[in-house]
Amino acid sequence: MKTRSFGQVGILAVGLGIGAAMAHSPVASADTSTDWLSSIDSLLSGASPAAVPSDLNLAISFNGTSLISDGSAVAHSGTAGNYDLAIAYGADSSATAEGGTGDYALASGTDALAKAGSTTADATGNNYDSAVDIGNNTTTGAVGAPDGAYAGAGSLIGSGNSTGTDSNDSAYDIGNNGLDGDSLNGGNSGAFAGDASLIGSGGAGNYDTAINNGTLDGFGDGPAAVAGTGDYASDSGNTTGTNIGALAGFGNYDSATVDGGTSSATAGGGYDVNSSLFGNYDTATVYDPTGAMGSFADAGSSPTTAGDYDFAGAFGDAQNALAQGADYLFTMMPSLF
Repeated sequence: MKTRSFGQVGILAVGLGIGAAMAHSPVASADTSTDWLSSIDSLLSGASPAAVPSDLNLAISFNGTSLISDGSAVAHSGTAGNYDLAIAYGADSSATAEGGTGDYALASGTDALAKAGSTTADATGNNYDSAVDIGNNTTTGAVGAPDGAYAGAGSLIGSGNSTGTDSNDSAYDIGNNGLDGDSLNGGNSGAFAGDASLIGSGGAGNYDTAINNGTLDGFGDGPAAVAGTGDYASDSGNTTGTNIGALAGFGNYDSATVDGGTSSATAGGGYDVNSSLFGNYDTATVYDPTGAMGSFADAGSSPTTAGDYDFAGAFGDAQNALAQGADYLFTMMPSLF
């Protein structure tokens, strides 16, 4: 089994002489609560109106400069000259884009989290990565790394820097993330694209794309496209459990797609990152949107032999399709033959 683990408003200046003269003039109304002259005198005497707490929760940071910081949202971009952009909108939302050039992060929702590029200060080569997390996440009681979208180096998730360059990666996590209702387990879920250390393994990734569309309740759930070039992983449907989703990588131009919250698919390699048993141009797909038991598809290398241009498809519930360990294998379950 493969492992996954965004002015101050100007106040009209009034001359002190005019203000003093007006202050000694008769006032027609005894109600000073609506007396604008009294308000001006108060301002000139040093009093200030009470601050009104904001619940906008919006933060924007661009090119190393904070443009807006309101409420509990946090946005951080890299150093000047790198033109990274981070936008966070929502209570306790957080967006980070740094460690490379042109990185972009958008977090929208309560406890939403998006990280792009690399959080290692001296990291280079993590360019034009994009991470988007739209939805509300649950953090209390979760274990492991916070749920969200991660695109780029492994340092984004705290598991060390990239083992190479991780550029042009894209991760999109659309939907709410929370805890498994049975075991109260959560964390390490979302969308992951780039370095395989994002999921606890190793190997750089470029031009990888991971897309999740659905609720993820559990631990280690969601799509991962890592440790290769041009890999694609996509999940659709609501998921509850552990290590469920699509994994494409440890090879190049692999594609894994899952439509069904209880199913998984893997395409490429990944049995041993130190070996050469990587699969390329492999496709694994599962269609099981209403299944209770879940299905599984695996295309590419086996534990002992590499495999390229393989296809494994599982259509329906409780189906397992394997196309491993050789080239140009084709397996579909249930079989049409």
